[in-house]
Amino acid sequence: MSAQNGYEQFINDDEGYLRWLGEHPHGLVVNSHRAPTSSYLILHRASCEHINIPERTNWTTTGYIKTCSTDLAALAEWGGRATGGALIPCGACKPPMTPGLEPPSRHPAVAVTPASAPIGAPKPPIVPPPPEGRRSLPPEISTGCPELDRAWASYATMILDRSQILISDTDDDLTWHAFLAHSLDMQGFRAAEFAGIDPLTRVAPEFVPLKARGIGVPELASLWDVPDIRQHLLSGVGGLPLEATLGVLRDHGGAVGSSLAEAFDHFPWRKFHWSARALLQNSSALKPFDHSFRRWLAHECDDLGVSQFPPGDFRRGVTQAGAVLPLERALRMRLERTFYMVGPAMSAYMLCDWQLWLWREGRTAVFANFKLDSFHEAFVKKFGRGVIPADEAGFARWWLGLFPELPPRLANECIWLAVEGKQVNPW
Repeated sequence: MSAQNGYEQFINDDEGYLRWLGEHPHGLVVNSHRAPTSSYLILHRASCEHINIPERTNWTTTGYIKTCSTDLAALAEWGGRATGGALIPCGACKPPMTPGLEPPSRHPAVAVTPASAPIGAPKPPIVPPPPEGRRSLPPEISTGCPELDRAWASYATMILDRSQILISDTDDDLTWHAFLAHSLDMQGFRAAEFAGIDPLTRVAPEFVPLKARGIGVPELASLWDVPDIRQHLLSGVGGLPLEATLGVLRDHGGAVGSSLAEAFDHFPWRKFHWSARALLQNSSALKPFDHSFRRWLAHECDDLGVSQFPPGDFRRGVTQAGAVLPLERALRMRLERTFYMVGPAMSAYMLCDWQLWLWREGRTAVFANFKLDSFHEAFVKKFGRGVIPADEAGFARWWLGLFPELPPRLANECIWLAVEGKQVNPW
């Protein structure tokens, strides 16, 4: 449910919708598709039996959403802004219609399409001005991909208020969330759960995450300084059980090594020699920066000739190895060069949710980074209909061509949430 501009919109919230009907018996309801269209904006009285039967479910959880208000003008304004169309009164409950809001005739006038806009091109979203500089999002979009439009309607607004996704510009958040939780989040190793940034999603009563154990970057870096541990992890552990690495941590790492080994022992998701090595080796790389990932980022930006930090524009050009690249691309290359097991997907992931927080706060311009994972690739392959590019750069260009003020990371995260929440099945 969202409340704004004089109306409340219910998506995947039957309980809230029915409660609103009970509290506003004389209110009005617009029934629409999840991706609203001008041809289906049906206005009902709150008491109408077509949209108010408490015994029934799935009012807002399948193909439809409900936009509710006691103010007819607010609903009309929403319908016009969302679709360019007018409200259509229910023939059964006959809701009030003020002059100017009569239902369209059977033969509506043909709209004139500007020559510069191709027929069928999606309308750019209207983003209301944010309070105090904070950006907000349109509740609906039209991309030509109904599955993506529905995912946006379900999740986009929530993303900007979800601390589990956005990473604020602090040493602590960037080091724990972007560095420890994101840089290793691959191949079934749920790094955010191991670090203690996200709650554990499997039953494991004996597991205690790193943060609760008091094991952060300084402690992990200290283990890399132990010759026996470092030599073991660098010598090649292929074919050995993980217990061999945990034994070395217990034997040579003191209390910290034993605690880390215990965390790996009880972690209920997949775990590997490389995940232990990456935690230690990458933490050691932050030693010159007081074990702060934020300070590492600031140093790299300064080295690339960008003195403003955080950067106000991640797409500005910088020179690296004789080539001019967007700053965000140059930072990703440096992440991949500096940190073990960080490749193209992880380097984007280590930046994009910090960038999204900065963008939400109005502190940086729109950016192109997003995490190209298996969920995203499968979704585009099944629902892209040959129009949505499957590659990272192509998807970013396609999205920014439609919505130049909205980061593609928003669409990317909506896709992930829709797949993870089984709203769509791309397999």
